[in-house]
Amino acid sequence: MAQLEIRDTFHTGLTVADLDKTLDFLCGGLGYELMSRAPRDPRNQSRVTGVPGAEVEVAYVRGHGHELEILEYKGPADRQTYEPRPCDAGHWHLCLVVNDIEAALEMAKKHGLGLGTREVITVDRGPNQGNEIFYADIPGGFTIEFTTRKNA
Repeated sequence: MAQLEIRDTFHTGLTVADLDKTLDFLCGGLGYELMSRAPRDPRNQSRVTGVPGAEVEVAYVRGHGHELEILEYKGPADRQTYEPRPCDAGHWHLCLVVNDIEAALEMAKKHGLGLGTREVITVDRGPNQGNEIFYADIPGGFTIEFTTRKNA
């Protein structure tokens, strides 16, 4: 048997509640480029995911050195919204380095991202000391961390 060799990272997949709104934010707000958008065959999607009745539309966007696969499922009817807090097992986030944290905050507000009681903070210790950061949520989607990189 041949030894497994990882050759590259292709994309990060994200399931969202509203593909149109998510693409508007990623492409219109963050400058990602829409590469493709199309539904998938429900039979194949059910087989690959192990979810009977999986009906999905998939968009690929590219930008900032990485591709994202954005999925919006229309079926099965019993699908759920999964919104763990940052402290909950299974939570993850996408971190983007920006040149101006206040401009990023204004853009997030303009696009209606959830900020809750979150605010821009300056990291006070560790390898990211001095970086300014904040988290924003795409409703029914995922969390994005915006950060500056003072020590890079």
